[in-house]
Amino acid sequence: MRIRCSSIADIIGKPKTKGETITETAKSKLIEMAKRELFGFEAFEGNAFTEKGNLMEETAVKYSGLVRGREYRKNIERRVNDWLTGECDVYDSDDRLIVDTKCSWDIGTHPFFRDEAEKKAAKAGYDWQMQGYMWLFDCDRADIDFWLLPTPEDLLKPWEDREKYIELVEAIPIENRITTVTVMRDDEKIELIKERVTACQDYYETLLSQYR
Repeated sequence: MRIRCSSIADIIGKPKTKGETITETAKSKLIEMAKRELFGFEAFEGNAFTEKGNLMEETAVKYSGLVRGREYRKNIERRVNDWLTGECDVYDSDDRLIVDTKCSWDIGTHPFFRDEAEKKAAKAGYDWQMQGYMWLFDCDRADIDFWLLPTPEDLLKPWEDREKYIELVEAIPIENRITTVTVMRDDEKIELIKERVTACQDYYETLLSQYR
């Protein structure tokens, strides 16, 4: 069993109960993963917000390259070690850089300001996700690019205002529709990831053994 980089934040917490090696949140995540492995059951199948991110991903990657004077394409390589599995959006080997794009739903949810973006990244666990990517791809830095792009019309409900989700967004210059949060590689955090995932692997095996 390996943890996806996007799920590191779910398992990284310190247990509050003496003698425990993982948190209740981590246990819940592992139970969800066990049900996926045993029964093919996906607890979360996505929503309009994740669908927009998927639809606009290639555009966001292209723009992330343009603002850096590079020509980026979506990375399709998934890397795996004994603890993690992950596929970042952009692996810039020349600069030892990871770039991961996040597409905001609308102006209200987009972090235009640095403090807002840093809080959003921390709350969502993106900082831990980037540590995982930097470990897997042997990079020194990761940039989280929050992009505000027009919402595709077919994702809008009939009562949702086209102007709000498309025209108001397009009126903002493209260079003002990106906010970047930089995360530097931290080997102490990577060691903590190893420790937590190892404990999770032990618990995961106890779950599977109960069903076998």
